[in-house]
Amino acid sequence: MSGLELVVRGRRILVDGALRAATVGIADGRIAWIALDDPAADPPVPADRIIDVGDRVVAPGFIDLHVHFDNPGESITEDFAVGTANAALGGHTMVVDHPFSTPLTTTGERYRDKIELAEAGSLIDFGLWGALTGPTVHEIPAQAAAGAAGFKAFLPENDMGFPAALDEHLATGFRIAAASGGTVLVHAEDRAALIELEERTRRDGAERGYAALAELRGPEIELIAVRRVLGIAESTAGAVHFVHLSVPEAVDLVTEARARGVRATCEVAAHHLLLEADDCAELGWTALCAPPLRRRELVEGMWERLRTGAISAVVSDHCPYDPAEKTFADRDAFSGPFGIQGVREYAPLFVSEAVRRGWDLAEALACLAARPADLFGLGPAKGRIAVGADADLVILDIGAESAISADGQIGDWRWTPYAGRTSSVSVVATVSRGRAVVVDGALAAAGAIGRFVALRGWGE
Repeated sequence: MSGLELVVRGRRILVDGALRAATVGIADGRIAWIALDDPAADPPVPADRIIDVGDRVVAPGFIDLHVHFDNPGESITEDFAVGTANAALGGHTMVVDHPFSTPLTTTGERYRDKIELAEAGSLIDFGLWGALTGPTVHEIPAQAAAGAAGFKAFLPENDMGFPAALDEHLATGFRIAAASGGTVLVHAEDRAALIELEERTRRDGAERGYAALAELRGPEIELIAVRRVLGIAESTAGAVHFVHLSVPEAVDLVTEARARGVRATCEVAAHHLLLEADDCAELGWTALCAPPLRRRELVEGMWERLRTGAISAVVSDHCPYDPAEKTFADRDAFSGPFGIQGVREYAPLFVSEAVRRGWDLAEALACLAARPADLFGLGPAKGRIAVGADADLVILDIGAESAISADGQIGDWRWTPYAGRTSSVSVVATVSRGRAVVVDGALAAAGAIGRFVALRGWGE
């Protein structure tokens, strides 16, 4: 213990899946020592290196597998410095960014460039997804060699200039990705159905507000896509991970496919658990996302499937936009732009809501750390408080209700659909590789101290 640089002790530290009295010693950015059931013991380090959290909860740092930051690119309004600062304030010690940058991260060279630019600004550790597009499907091996374990395919047309993946692109991409042990990530909304919906509503002069969007861009559009992609994955022996599923029946399709040997998993975005379609009437553009918010009964079904493990992780799908751009949706919700800011707010709010629903606290925390770490091979370094793991910790205050506000966000675009909601969970401190980056709910560190971390796919 003589080499310990920092000690965290308390009566509710999440170790081996349970909240236990413990003392955790940190050295060289890793957890070097854990003593259970004796948090009152005085470790041989100076007192100013001991953090006694009392009854506050200490959990593994949260891992968000789905964020959209804006680096590389022309705008620095939401680059990795801004995005990871907000993520750290939300209890995260790692995020994984999707390939919608300027230029799009669709080649091996751009992937390597993005690592370099992200490392120049990231406050916490990060990973990067690669891309699967028709024009650059041959670049999957180069992206894999640079560190990509997953390749994002976007089925619909979109406002990011990211080429939609047709069935032939998916089939080729699944085969190429599988050769390197990689996974194909899919935004599952059927392209043809969305094009037909757009044409029909414009032709008929139909209502294009938030209520109409929730009804017409409905569950079947997601189900068509999931069925088709699962068929392609099965026929090519590929691995697929569905991002932000929002329909319980779609999750069931993934579960059934997995039972017959298809390598298939899925995640859920927090807004598809914390918000519902009727909220759009009040929240307007701040709650506009794709897939859209769903009816209450579908939201409840997603909670049920998350608890059983059919859904592997909870993510933010953090997607920042200038409010001046987002307000266009008040005139035409069908035209977007689609995306919700929430990387700072969603994790504590999710845990608060899960506990309110009767979940065990450790059970809820696993959805934000152990389960995403297990999904893409980030363990044993990430996702758990264990000897040898990275010293990634979040200290939480549990019990006192507080109101959510966007005022504490970093950056120019301060908004969230969760503003005004109350949470019984708040982030007190975030420790990344043994360094306190958030203290007393405020940033305590700056600069590029985060590192690129390669994820692992099914075959690795």
